[in-house]
Amino acid sequence: FELISARYERRSLIVTANQPFGEWDKVFPDKAMTLASTDRLVHHAMIFEMNVESYRRKTAVARQSAGGV
Repeated sequence: FELISARYERRSLIVTANQPFGEWDKVFPDKAMTLASTDRLVHHAMIFEMNVESYRRKTAVARQSAGGV
């Protein structure tokens, strides 16, 4: 939270996550901090949401089923 707060409206920040915003309450210790962090991140944000199957996961599953590591 402190990093997000310190950079808010001062510098650029790129954040990647494997959790949708609705599940960020599992990341931060309390709901107020989750709300404040999300608010600061999306205020001037350009959000790219990619709902696609993971290429790495697909490759790993294919290797396992082929008997590889």
